[in-house]
Amino acid sequence: MTEAPPESRSMFRNPDYRKIFTSVGASQIGLQVAYFSISIIAVVVLDLSESQIGVLYAMDQIALVMFGLLVGVWVDRLRDKPIIVASEILRAAVMASVPIAWAFDALTTAHVFAAMFLLGLTSVFFDVAQSSYVPRLIDNKSLASGNSRIQGIRSASDTGGPLAAGPLVALLTAPVAMLVAVASFAISAFSVARIEYREEEPEKPEKPHLGSEIVQGVKFIFRDPTLRSILLVSTWCNLSVGAFQAMLMVFLIREAGQSSEVAGFVLAGSGIGGILGAMLVGRISKKAGIGPTAIAALALSGPGMAIVASSGPGWGAAVAFFGQIVYVAAIVVFNVNVISYRQAVTPDDMQGRVGATQRVICWAGLAVGSIVGGFTGDLLSARAALLIAAAMLFAGTLPLLWTPLRKLREIPDEDALDAKPA
Repeated sequence: MTEAPPESRSMFRNPDYRKIFTSVGASQIGLQVAYFSISIIAVVVLDLSESQIGVLYAMDQIALVMFGLLVGVWVDRLRDKPIIVASEILRAAVMASVPIAWAFDALTTAHVFAAMFLLGLTSVFFDVAQSSYVPRLIDNKSLASGNSRIQGIRSASDTGGPLAAGPLVALLTAPVAMLVAVASFAISAFSVARIEYREEEPEKPEKPHLGSEIVQGVKFIFRDPTLRSILLVSTWCNLSVGAFQAMLMVFLIREAGQSSEVAGFVLAGSGIGGILGAMLVGRISKKAGIGPTAIAALALSGPGMAIVASSGPGWGAAVAFFGQIVYVAAIVVFNVNVISYRQAVTPDDMQGRVGATQRVICWAGLAVGSIVGGFTGDLLSARAALLIAAAMLFAGTLPLLWTPLRKLREIPDEDALDAKPA
C-alpha cells in the first residue's frame, strides 16, 4: 500500500485532514436537514401512506444499488478530490429544486421521489470517494483514530441537524428549511476544494474493462473470510435498519403524537449516540480487541431500537431519545471497527471498488428493509415494524460468534500486509 504523506500522520495538525473533517461535518448536517425535511413533507404535507413512505426511503438506497459498483470503478480511475467537490455541488442543486418547486406551487409526490433518488445517487459519489480519500491522508496505524474522529463529527452533525431542522420546519415550513441543506453542501464543497494535497493520477489499465474491474472488487471481499462475514451480517442487519428508519418518523408523529420539533429532538439522540460511540470505540477496542468489541456493540444495538419502539406520547419522547442514543452508539462502534479493518487490508488502487461493493450489497438490504418496513406499517402498525426490526438486528449478531471477527484483536499494519503474498 502507498505510504501516506508524513504530515498526515499527525491528523489534526494536518490542515488537509481538518478540511476533509470539516467537509464531512457540513455535508452530514445538510443530509440530516434534507432527510428530516423530506420526511415531514411526506408525512404532513403530502400525507403519503406508510407503504409510500417506505418506498420513498428506498429511493435513496436504490440509487446506490443501481450505480454503486460503477461508481467504485470510476473512483478508482479518477482523483478523489474533484469527485467529492462535484458531488456536493450536485447535491446542493437537487435540494434547491424542492423549495423552488414549492414556491411555484408545483411540488409533487413524483418530484420528492426524484429528489430522494438523486440525493442518493450524488451521495454515492461523495461517500465512495471520501472513504477512498482518507486512507491516502493517514496511515494504517491512524486509521481507526481518524475514522472515529470523522464518525464523531458525523454524529455531532446528526445531533445538530435534527435539532435545528425541527424548529426550522416549524418556523419556515419543510421546503424552505431545505435551503439550510443547500448551504451545508456548498460549505462542504468549498472545504474540500481548498485541500492542498495533490493526488497522483491513478494508473489506468491498458485495456479498461468495466465488468472485470467490478468483479475484482467483489472477489476481493468474498475471498477474505473476515470481510465476507462482515458483509453478509451487515446486509442482514441493514434490513432491520431500513425498516426502522422508514417507520420512525411515522411512529413518532402519527402513533406517538409528537410534534415535528419533538421528533427532531428524538432524532438528535442519534448524534449524541454517535459522539458517544466515537469517543468510546478506541478505548474499548484497545482493551477487548476490535472484533469482540464490534460483536458486543452490535448485540446492544437491537435493544436500543426496542427502547425507541416502546416509547409513548408526551414524555415518552425522552425514552425514545435514550433508545436512539443506545442504538446509534452501538452501531457506530461496530461500523468504525469493521470499516477500519476493510480500509487497512484493501490496496489503495482498489479502495473505491471494494468500498462500493460493500455499500451496494449492504444498501440493497436497506432498500428492501425500507419497503418491507413500510408495508409492515400499513399491515400492522409503525410500532410493530420497529419492534420486528429490533429483533432482527439483535439476531444478526449471532452468526458473528462463529466468524474470524470474533478473534480479531487489532488492525493489521502496513508492513505486515505488504509482506503477505498477493
